[in-house]
Amino acid sequence: MKHLRVLYAWMLLLSGCAALESQSEFAAGRQALLRGEPDHALTYFDRVARDDPGFVTDSVLPRRSVWTYVGRAHYNAGRYEAAGEAFEKALSHLSEDHMARMYLALTLLRPAAPRAPSNAFNLQEVAYALREGVEPKRVATLARERGVAFDLTRETEIQLRTNGADNFLVNELKKLRSESAGQAKNTEARTARGSQEITVALTGLRDWLDDFIRNAPQGKFWDPAQDIRKQLQLIMKETAARPGDWTTVIANAEWLGFRLEEETDRARRDESAERQRQHAR
Repeated sequence: MKHLRVLYAWMLLLSGCAALESQSEFAAGRQALLRGEPDHALTYFDRVARDDPGFVTDSVLPRRSVWTYVGRAHYNAGRYEAAGEAFEKALSHLSEDHMARMYLALTLLRPAAPRAPSNAFNLQEVAYALREGVEPKRVATLARERGVAFDLTRETEIQLRTNGADNFLVNELKKLRSESAGQAKNTEARTARGSQEITVALTGLRDWLDDFIRNAPQGKFWDPAQDIRKQLQLIMKETAARPGDWTTVIANAEWLGFRLEEETDRARRDESAERQRQHAR
């Protein structure tokens, strides 16, 4: 009996260590994703998903599966098919993963990405060049010579501008992706499913956010200017329009996804600052 108790204690200890390691790997991956390094982030998220396929984070709200972040990394790198598969996995583990559902919808609503050359610049390479002081015009010239392997979403544009991209480079990158001939169009069935999925996702996000702000102790720190709630209502209105302007819906939903990703950190900082002020009194 004593041996069983010792064995059980060891199992609990090992389980706790594994959980802490997954949390640490996830946090490192998330920071890489926010810096605009999706491939670097993917190495962390892949390890978490391999070791614990059912991993769900409570450190970011609303709760999300690690597969949502695997999908986000692929999405930001322009690999939409792989992203869609990851979002499907996320929903199989957590059906109320509203972010996974929203991004799954975006992969369905986007036109198929053109095939990039094998040596095309990826997002991390462009961000790294800018951080190292390469002039945006020079980066644009190199990108035109080699091609680019990612789309400029609202999130990746913010990340590149943070690293030093100017309007000229941003516009050049947009042109490069749109100039590729033979870009496939969405099928009617994909668009119909994407429209349905994004409606469900936005409704879920709105209801979660309203309930959290109203009832959770931390809710008062969330969305104080109501920017997120206004954006949600705007996208829901755009989505309901027939025919929908999917290009605008996608851009606005990408802004929403990035803003929600930042909101957990911003609200936590505000909560900590208020606690320190109260402690100082």
